[in-house]
Amino acid sequence: MRLNAMATELAEQFRAWRGETWSDARFDDLARRIFALQFAASVPYRKYCVSRGMDPDRVGHWREIPPVPTAAFRRVEFRTLHATDELLFFTSGTTRGRKARGRHVVPSPDLYRASLREPFRHFVLGECPREPLLLSLVPPFTTTGDSSLGWMLDDIIDGFGIPGSRSVADESGIDWQLLESICRAAERGGTPVCLMGTTLAFANWTDRLQRESTRITLPPGSVLMDTGGVKGRSGLARTDMLSRLLPILGLESLQVVNEFGMTELLSQMYGRGIENPPLRGPPWLRTLVLDPVSLEPRRDGTDGILCHYDLANVGSVIGVLTDDRGQIGPDGLTWLGRSPGAPPRGCSLATAELLAAQDDG
Repeated sequence: MRLNAMATELAEQFRAWRGETWSDARFDDLARRIFALQFAASVPYRKYCVSRGMDPDRVGHWREIPPVPTAAFRRVEFRTLHATDELLFFTSGTTRGRKARGRHVVPSPDLYRASLREPFRHFVLGECPREPLLLSLVPPFTTTGDSSLGWMLDDIIDGFGIPGSRSVADESGIDWQLLESICRAAERGGTPVCLMGTTLAFANWTDRLQRESTRITLPPGSVLMDTGGVKGRSGLARTDMLSRLLPILGLESLQVVNEFGMTELLSQMYGRGIENPPLRGPPWLRTLVLDPVSLEPRRDGTDGILCHYDLANVGSVIGVLTDDRGQIGPDGLTWLGRSPGAPPRGCSLATAELLAAQDDG
């Protein structure tokens, strides 16, 4: 199948990436080739595109490829490939309940791995003078069975971890004593540490360390990567948490990396620093800022809803329309949070059109 060949071609390009930019022409060529293949292979997606009057012959640029709203992933399975080793990821379901969880089928784990590793090396480990010990505060994928974040961090540990790298969490929670004993040993041995976890997990650790008046001075070259995620603790601010945690661990602002990812995307973006740093990702992931009602593109520096195009999403759809707000500036994408209240009107209409196209078929 041509999609399998495309997945192999992309994986080779992703593994060869070393931080260089891609021209718009290169991205456009790949995006439109993938769109044509997905249009042919995915019946739900093809019906949606046709209902909007779009097909491969009418798309003259990647920005015109119809994106799928994230809400649609809860109702429709977008799949273009089948494989015996495929992965199935679910969104958390915290907002609308677990029965309304979004699903993302990933039929090519090798492509996901290729899209993940070099950007992580570039954006997270690039400042490390030597290989760090990798510690995850997220339960392993074998424990959860459906978390894209769990799979991601497991693979990072497999790909980059020195002996002793591991997750310190399971289905019952985080083993704080184990985490602190490993960090103490690294402190004594001078081994840099890369801590990876949700913002909520780090906030809970901060409370514990402050409550017990504990300090751990991590060796030079250490880095902390937080992945967002503060559901279940209202009022938690990432900047406040980090301003308390970093002095306890002996870390500076530029030793913190914020990772932005979504279950519906296979590629991630990263920003270095505390104060909502601009996010950058690999050149096969591009983002448009759209008007919330018309879904027309807005100029750089203007607030709008975010629409991501991820070439790694060969097995589903490359265009994903979100409820997130943000703006693009000279240093990257600034994420401004979820749209308050109901989904933006443009997203709601697009979701309604997609579901109506399925019913009509």
